[in-house]
Amino acid sequence: MSGTRSLLAVLTATAMLTLAVPALAQFRPWPNPLPPAPVWGDYDESHVWREAAWWWQNNPSWVRTHHPEWWGDYDDEHVWHPAAWWWHNQPDWCRLHHPEWWGDFYQSVWYPAGWWWQYQPEWTGLNHPEWWGDFSNAVWYPASWWWQNNPNWVQQYHPEWWGDYWQSSWYPAPWWWQLQPEWTRVNHPEWWGDYYQGVWYSAPWWWHYHPDWCRANHPDWWGEWSQGVWYPAGWWWRYHPEWVRDHHPEWWGDFDQARIWRPAGWWWRYHPDWVRANHPDWWGDYDDQRIWRPAAWWWEKNLDWAREHHPEWWGDFDDKHQWHEPNWWYAKDPAWAKLHHPEWLGDYDQQHKWRDLTWWTHKNPQWAREHHPEWTVAMRESVEREHLENQRILERQHAEELRMLEQQHAEQEQAAHRQRAEQLEALQRQHAEQLQSLEQKHAAEERQEEEEARQGEWVEINRHHNEQVQALERQHNEQMRTLEQKHVEQEQEAARRRMAQQQQLNRQHAEEVQALERRHVEQMRTFEPQREVRHEERIPSPATGPAPHVGPAPHGHH
Repeated sequence: MSGTRSLLAVLTATAMLTLAVPALAQFRPWPNPLPPAPVWGDYDESHVWREAAWWWQNNPSWVRTHHPEWWGDYDDEHVWHPAAWWWHNQPDWCRLHHPEWWGDFYQSVWYPAGWWWQYQPEWTGLNHPEWWGDFSNAVWYPASWWWQNNPNWVQQYHPEWWGDYWQSSWYPAPWWWQLQPEWTRVNHPEWWGDYYQGVWYSAPWWWHYHPDWCRANHPDWWGEWSQGVWYPAGWWWRYHPEWVRDHHPEWWGDFDQARIWRPAGWWWRYHPDWVRANHPDWWGDYDDQRIWRPAAWWWEKNLDWAREHHPEWWGDFDDKHQWHEPNWWYAKDPAWAKLHHPEWLGDYDQQHKWRDLTWWTHKNPQWAREHHPEWTVAMRESVEREHLENQRILERQHAEELRMLEQQHAEQEQAAHRQRAEQLEALQRQHAEQLQSLEQKHAAEERQEEEEARQGEWVEINRHHNEQVQALERQHNEQMRTLEQKHVEQEQEAARRRMAQQQQLNRQHAEEVQALERRHVEQMRTFEPQREVRHEERIPSPATGPAPHVGPAPHGHH
């Protein structure tokens, strides 16, 4: 089996195992005769048709580029088999190691997702919305094919097809959550989803089959339905931004440089300074699994904790017991907000969008002081509280980066040890084979030269054989010594690289702390009481002569 089998095992299924299994929709009439399962393959340069196994054996890079939908893997004898073979013979292994091999059984035969989308599109759309893909020239291709061959098209039309590349091949989010959960949790917290019966499904699947469970457990999975399909917030922000601003201003996030919409948790993870400067009203915190959750999630899941640790997260529950922050309430029902929550300090900006005190403290504190001097104490307290919170976030982020570095180093060390063991085993096997071949050759010579040996020439043959054995031993020892030396050098280089990365992280952390402190000092200066200049201080002393000309006095100084 392939090397992917040695990746991290799937997480244990959680409490959602108790959820009801989705009811299957009915099939529409089947074509008669029933279409056979596709046989993957293509013509080579000599126009000879070759099956997928031949291509994977002889030109795997070409397959990864042109036909990533030819799913399959090698068995223990290094024979390649298509996904259907694996699903028939090793279904549990497929669920654990290749959740991206989408397909299902019909009449005891496994058919890939493209076959289902071709002949039972309604059933597939209802029962397997997680099989991402589309048609090209009347042939259905999975998301991996589209990302491999037309990534710009995917980014424009299907940003909800989450996934990433590994060893030049694109894999969907279920594969990453199944095999690399820790890496995915750190690098792609925006890939919303959870496990069901040991298999990871994305948020659209959950909203399709278990909407009540989503509302209760994941109010942070933002999205809505369109033509019977649930799309995440990123899709809505791309295609219907005005609708989102009007109906869901609490779907916090923004587009990165690649025009991919990222939710607030992603921004807090990778660009916290940018968030503090541009979106201080994106309230939230990290849970025990080091996942950033918005304030609504905390108010839904841990009300007492939110009250105790973040009283500045203003908001309230609507009629459906969904929590919303003040911006949402002022957009929906400003009269109700003013009447029931006079403690929500804020005002409207130039676009007539209500902003809370935290936003004004960051974006325009001078205007806030001039127009709302009664906010001064509250703004100072907000700055102090946020400063302490930012210190905590920086420390936690630094500890997480160091932890990830140690984990990466440990994984690289394990991989190096495995490689060394394999190389040692290969050298030992080669040495044994060479000795065996030499002994066999020596035995043949012994039989052929038996008569000559009786006449005294056997001593020379035996001496030559011993010299060959000794030469093999010297060669083997030299290869072992070279291998060990190379291994030591690799370990030393890895240690130097690890130390350099640690130092870089520590320097970066120190710079971030210094920047945070400088910004805090500047913020606090804004709220210092303005010292009134006495009249006599502005009149030059006769002893010093006339004051230098500095131009007209600023407005307000008479």
